Amino acid sequence: MSNSGGRRLKQWLMEQIQSAQYSGLQWEDESRTMFRIPWKHAGKQDYNQEVDASIFKAWAVFKGKYKEGEKAEPATWKTRLRCALNKSPDFEEVTERSQLDISEPYKVYRIVPEEEQKRDVQRCLLTSYFIIVLLQEEGCSIQASPEYWSQGSINGKILLCTQFTIQPLCQMMISFYYGGKLMHSTLVTHPEGCRISPQQHLGRGALYSSDSMQSVYFPPAELIEFERQRYVTRKLLGHLERGVLVRANQEGIYIKRLCQSRVFWSGLGEVGSQYGSMPGKLDRDAVVKIFDTGRFLQALQLYQEGQIPAPDPTVTLCFGEELNDHNSAKSKLIIVQITAVNCQHLLETMNVRRSQPYCNNPNLEMPDEVVTDQMARIYQDLCSYSGTQRPACYRDNMPITA
Repeated sequence: MSNSGGRRLKQWLMEQIQSAQYSGLQWEDESRTMFRIPWKHAGKQDYNQEVDASIFKAWAVFKGKYKEGEKAEPATWKTRLRCALNKSPDFEEVTERSQLDISEPYKVYRIVPEEEQKRDVQRCLLTSYFIIVLLQEEGCSIQASPEYWSQGSINGKILLCTQFTIQPLCQMMISFYYGGKLMHSTLVTHPEGCRISPQQHLGRGALYSSDSMQSVYFPPAELIEFERQRYVTRKLLGHLERGVLVRANQEGIYIKRLCQSRVFWSGLGEVGSQYGSMPGKLDRDAVVKIFDTGRFLQALQLYQEGQIPAPDPTVTLCFGEELNDHNSAKSKLIIVQITAVNCQHLLETMNVRRSQPYCNNPNLEMPDEVVTDQMARIYQDLCSYSGTQRPACYRDNMPITA
């Protein structure tokens, strides 16, 4: 029996869990909203294909991709089911519950209620329509780049609209403030991001090669007018030798602190208040998502509706001193602000549009009801067409030469 619909995956998988035929495939909670699926790597010494690949094989058989007697391809079976789970709106991986470093590893998935799916798709459609309207009015070409399709969508489910932006997704504006005074700004355009560090400590061979990313330098302390401030800032720069790595893609802005000095940040990151920024501290060598594009676009939609203040497309970094709030930033020795260029442009365009809402423009009409069942199905396919792997960025499990 063959199947092509995501709904059939849910029905099929629930039946397999209930059957108790597959070792490790079981409910995670009593309310049966989450389940475990065995996830042992084929390279492990105790790997048993008949047991550890059984659920993946069963899916391949169900889909008509494998028949008994054909060459066994457990890795391909596993990939197919993983892709189906990630693409389906019915499931969402719960990474904090997954256990992949134990003797019998497993992943945990949550069953997404239909009501929640409808809300997500509706927000997805409305926001994308809204942004397309904005960019059409700016005379922009609405065309997805081939690279986007190979990189995936925001969290696999949020929205397919950042490919419509005007500038490359990697572009960031980096601005340096010493004692609250703007000293220098530079535009980052390298697809691999940049290293922000003092210039005098760079250029020491391959470890600091600029070929792999753009080099952005702190302005020299000699530019500071006041002697005491100049002296203290110079000493602080001496503790920033290895700097920080920063990279932007369609999911947001990521950072990795390499320097000795403490670094505090504030921005619309992955965690924090619902649509506000929360100050935090960067741990050394940890990868942190300091700006989340999906959260920004959701906040932008709510801003358009008049429900919240305008979201900030800028992240603030404070070196050597704790950052309590935005108001205290002016008194700090070294502040670096990183702005997502595309998001800044969308916000500026939004501010123009707020004075002339599209509903008053006879040439622009919202689609009837916007979310019909057919549109929702088509758009859900677009939102989850990807790639199951999130785009490369600075992750803890990725080596970074430093």
